[in-house]
Amino acid sequence: MTTHPDTPTVDQALAARAQSSAEYLSGILAAAMLDVVGQPNKLPELLYPDLDPTSVRQVWDTALVVGYRLRKLAEQPRWDDAALRRLKTALADSGYTAMARLTDRSLNTVHPADAETARDHA
Repeated sequence: MTTHPDTPTVDQALAARAQSSAEYLSGILAAAMLDVVGQPNKLPELLYPDLDPTSVRQVWDTALVVGYRLRKLAEQPRWDDAALRRLKTALADSGYTAMARLTDRSLNTVHPADAETARDHA
């Protein structure tokens, strides 16, 4: 594979974007958990009081479907270790070292659900 002169810059920018997105989502998740405990049925409307409640509800209901699908994919991921290793190698070989490092970290990180399952069966 060939490496474009801008690959290191693009690699760092995309890796930073992925990391920033994950941190952003973690913060949203933390806030949502607290809010859900207080008012689960009114959460969408409480989060967006200045928007049309019907529209908020439509978007929220779609987001719930997406979240449910995400959970199902996390429980039975399509990404097996061999596929992630192949993609990590392709990224590294193309000069996308930061993105390859993130992929490698995912390969070497135990998913929280897996850790809980292992702990429950110990």
